[in-house]
Amino acid sequence: MVKRFDSRHVVQASGEAHHHLYIVMTGRLEMVGGSAFGSEMTIAVFGPESTSSWVALFLDEPAERSLVATADTRLLAIPAGALRRLLAAEPSLYPKVLKLEATRFRAVLNLHQIVLNPERSRRLATLLLMLVEVSGDYSDAPSVLLTHEQLRKMANCSRQVLHTSLKKLQCEGLIEQGYGRIEVVDKAGLKAFAKAGA
Repeated sequence: MVKRFDSRHVVQASGEAHHHLYIVMTGRLEMVGGSAFGSEMTIAVFGPESTSSWVALFLDEPAERSLVATADTRLLAIPAGALRRLLAAEPSLYPKVLKLEATRFRAVLNLHQIVLNPERSRRLATLLLMLVEVSGDYSDAPSVLLTHEQLRKMANCSRQVLHTSLKKLQCEGLIEQGYGRIEVVDKAGLKAFAKAGA
């Protein structure tokens, strides 16, 4: 079933059972977490051709984070039961699903590098790489579909620090900034830059 959203809409609320796999056709899907203080933070963004988590569909626990479709988004929504039946009937698909989820898991594990790296620009480079891996954008020039404010909250830094760090990465020829997006124009170079301070 294709679902279209003309305005921001919660498609999977925190506390609900994982009921669908979502494939992004146009627009974007954000994974949003809440804090004990009631504030929200975007944790991951899924752009066109990427999916929400397959593995989550096999969890008995309810969702801990919400999935939010942004304005002008179209999603292909596949019921969890249908996908579980498909994988049971076609077990050869399991390695592909596990590979996809393993890539995301490895990217999340790289978070420790962000915390340990004392150089802010290199911490931000690692964060951008993690966001790209989690998003499932495997193009030559993947994009991080976040506003500067969303990225600032995720990086836990001031606007000035974010501005300075992004400017440095752009001057190095590693990224290009656009409205609501940061394009990684040299992914290999960004990886080398991030690892140089590790």
